[in-house]
Amino acid sequence: MKVIVHGPRAGYGPGGMIDSWAPDQPVEVDDADKKAVAWARMFIDTGAATLLEDVAVKEPKIPARQAPARA
Repeated sequence: MKVIVHGPRAGYGPGGMIDSWAPDQPVEVDDADKKAVAWARMFIDTGAATLLEDVAVKEPKIPARQAPARA
């Protein structure tokens, strides 16, 4: 996930530590880190950041075609 944090701004970052951001600084968040993704979504919802690239969507697995059951 990628966002642009509108700054200058300081506060808790995606890793839970205090961070500071320069004006319009891009931030990349690991899609697998649910807390970091939630942080990015909260920043987007409050207007503190703009979404550039959302979490990658996994393509659904197509089930293998099964042979009909024989009696």
